[in-house]
Formats: sequence, structure tokens, C-alpha cells
Amino acid sequence: MKPEISIIMPAIRTDNWIKVYESIQNSTSRNFELIIGSPYDLPAELRGYKNIKIVKDWGSPTRASQIASMLIEGKYVFPTYSDDSIFIKNAIDENLNLLISFGECIKNAVVCKYSESQNYSAPTRYQDDDYYKLINAYKTNPEIVNKDWWIYNTVFMHSEYFLNMGGFDCRFQACPYSHADLAIRCQSDGANAVMSNHPIIMCDHNQSDHMPIEISQIYEDAPVFNHKYSKEIDKTKNKIDLMNWRSAPSVWKHRFA
Repeated sequence: MKPEISIIMPAIRTDNWIKVYESIQNSTSRNFELIIGSPYDLPAELRGYKNIKIVKDWGSPTRASQIASMLIEGKYVFPTYSDDSIFIKNAIDENLNLLISFGECIKNAVVCKYSESQNYSAPTRYQDDDYYKLINAYKTNPEIVNKDWWIYNTVFMHSEYFLNMGGFDCRFQACPYSHADLAIRCQSDGANAVMSNHPIIMCDHNQSDHMPIEISQIYEDAPVFNHKYSKEIDKTKNKIDLMNWRSAPSVWKHRFA
């Protein structure tokens, strides 16, 4: 049966993948597919699942996500998932129901809150709404990017629109800037993004892979992003080439030295 939801996951932490898959099952009753972009094989426990696809790639998380997106079959996509997170129970269904309630316009999107703490009682488990706005997270020029635009780092979208827009710009090696870039391109294209009251995932960034990603954000992605959005947005470039991953290196030096 064709999936309703496609979840894209650039992944290298194979020990987490069983827990990830189980959390998706607990988060939705709908048909879904998990599409993994990774240099590694599926764990034996996950082989044979018809709703798991894997694409081998030794590139950056953004490049791996972009290649994985070529296999999308679902009507809706969650294109920004990482294997250092687990889905909250019933959260996929709650957020997808919200997106569906807005109608069939493919430019609609739902942005979801997420937790940086595994501790349910932590006061910083979820941030205030402003935390999830582009202008605060990326210090973007308010004359260029609307102060009320949301970051597409945890977003449900129509797959057709994601693909029409060209997915991710693989000039950004780490996910955060590629997510921000996607948000700017979509929202300047007229997309309607709303913040959901249903948190979607819990993150655990206390793992060794986060530091190389952080290094890439600071030293490589940030200058590219700041240059791209230091002047008026060129709306003729909202849509990019879906095959732009071909220009990204096949081996990401920060991650696989």
C-alpha cells in the first residue's frame, strides 16, 4: 500500500535506528515510509521491512537528505528528521491532522516544537515560540526576512511542494542552515507556515557526531547563508535544481576525515 507520509533521515548512528523506527510506529497510525540516507547498512532487525528505504551516501547530512528525497512516495513529507531524535507518541498524527485541516493548498506547512532534553520535567524542554523564528535563530536581516517566519527544521509539508521547490540547497553542509534556507525560499514564495501546539520530537545531541556538524555550521555554512541573505531576496531563485546534490562532495571532510 502506498505510504501517506514520507520521513527523510540522514543517518550514521545505526544503534539508534530500531528505537527511531519504533517511535514512528508509536507516533502515527497512518501508512509511512522511512527513507534513510547513510553510508551504512540497515541493522539486521530492520531488514525486510517494506516501508524502509535506504540510499547509500558518504556526503553531508544535507546531501544525504536530498538524495533520499528522490524516493518520496508519500503525499506528505517530514524532510528534516535526524537519528539523534525520537518521535513523541501520537505526535505525527496530531500534526498531520492539523496540516490536513488547512485544505489542499500544497503551500501550507506545519512547523512543530521539539525538545532538546530527554527530561520531561525540565523547564527548558520546549522553548517559547519566538525561539523557532528565523530572525532570532539565524540573526537574519529583518528588512529581508519577515520576523514572523518559522524555521523549517521540524516541518510537515506537501511532498509535491517540497520537490517543486527543489528540496535542500546542498551548498549548506549541515542541516540547520539548509532548513533555514528552505524556510526562507518557501515563505518568500507565499507558503503559509503555522506553529503547532503539538511537540513532535525529543532530541539528544550529547553524541560525538554533533561537534563536526557544529563546526561546519560556524565556519562554512554561516558565511554562505549570510552572503545569500545580506541583500534583497531574489524570488526568481526560490526554486532550485533538485539534482543540486551532485555538486556537493561525496565525502564530507568534517564527518568522515
